[in-house]
Amino acid sequence: MASSTHNNWVYPEDHFASNEQSLKFEICERIGIWNFSHDDWKRGCFIADDVLSIILNDLRNQARLHFEGLEIQSDFIRQASARQGMKIIAPDEFDAVIPFTIKGLVLQEVRLRDISDHYLPGQIRLRVENVAQIDRYPSLKKAGVFEMNSGICFINAKALQEQVFKSLMDKAFYVQSLAPKPLDTSNIYYVKRGSRPPTIELNIQHDILGCANVDFVPALVLDTEIISIPRGVLSAPFDTPFIFQRFGLMKWVNKERENQCIDENDRNLIWRSCSSSYEKFMFDLCEVSEERLYIRTACRIMKTVVKILYQHQNQAAVLLSSYHLKTVAMYCILLLTVPTNLTLPGYRLSGVSEALGYFLLFLESALEKKVLPDFFLGNEHLDEIFPGSYFSKIRIKYNLFDKETPELVNMAIFSFPVFKKVLAGCFDTANLDLTVVNFFRDRILIL
Repeated sequence: MASSTHNNWVYPEDHFASNEQSLKFEICERIGIWNFSHDDWKRGCFIADDVLSIILNDLRNQARLHFEGLEIQSDFIRQASARQGMKIIAPDEFDAVIPFTIKGLVLQEVRLRDISDHYLPGQIRLRVENVAQIDRYPSLKKAGVFEMNSGICFINAKALQEQVFKSLMDKAFYVQSLAPKPLDTSNIYYVKRGSRPPTIELNIQHDILGCANVDFVPALVLDTEIISIPRGVLSAPFDTPFIFQRFGLMKWVNKERENQCIDENDRNLIWRSCSSSYEKFMFDLCEVSEERLYIRTACRIMKTVVKILYQHQNQAAVLLSSYHLKTVAMYCILLLTVPTNLTLPGYRLSGVSEALGYFLLFLESALEKKVLPDFFLGNEHLDEIFPGSYFSKIRIKYNLFDKETPELVNMAIFSFPVFKKVLAGCFDTANLDLTVVNFFRDRILIL
């Protein structure tokens, strides 16, 4: 049985079709170079790994001293673009999940409803089943981690983030400040802590190695599931079982605009069921398929276009995040490279030019409809890749554009043609499978 993914940072490699040798140079002339050297990559990864290891070791020690039952795992899980082979321009941003549990506490996931009694996809509360045992955790109790709501005990996500993990991080930093300084001051890191729930942001600087930003994300281990991945997905002779961990992220309401549909009594209790293990697997699938490598390359190019146009205040570039683009890439992987009855018999993606064509048409359709559904929430086709999984059972879609203001989405629609202008001549829409394009527009982009 295989683990869902390895746990290494992945250096990004472009992959173009054999007849596209000049395409990369042409795109670089339009948008600039999006790659970086192996030496820069190694330095960035070293900074992230070294500082995360130091902080994690101190964090675990402080947890043992100050919070009974809080067990932080000894290693962090690399995720997001630097783990998926999707970084562009500079290797200076990294993301890591820090798994933890509360030993002996029995928790039950409870689906979250809004004030209109509608379920909120992917969002949960965590109910304490063995309430009689919470006296075993006096420090967590004092920090406000256990909250009674309508006679039921829940885990207060805000208290756990603000009063426990931030406190532990500050204690770990304080311990480091008291440690003897090495005679060679070139080995000293300068680290600043920020906060953007559920993330603890770390800004790291080193006089010689340079700087890096690391998103440090504490994540409660919710479940481990075994999924038999279909052989057609893996290009393998047999279905293969993989192990996936699922985490809960502390996603309590901390923005005024988000408060409107959440009950006042629930706003500090919200957790998000995190799909990062499954997302990493989606991009690992690129390694077993040339067509998926074209899609991954196209996604990196689109990320670069967004970054360039963002500097010119293009509103579509302001709207579209890395996660939006990776969501489109995952739909491309599903609709174009996973065996279904959707694509025409024998159809194969011919290269990056076609992949860019699909990307641009998918994004244009999403903006026109003002809808881009999260890939893991309410995706009725998820069973094609993850049969029987937790996320494949969720039937309610979540529109990623709901996080943004309607005004920004409207402005993005009118700004998007610049994307096509920038890449004119570098993408192909004439030879695309219109069955797939229409299916995405008419079936996927519906809430």
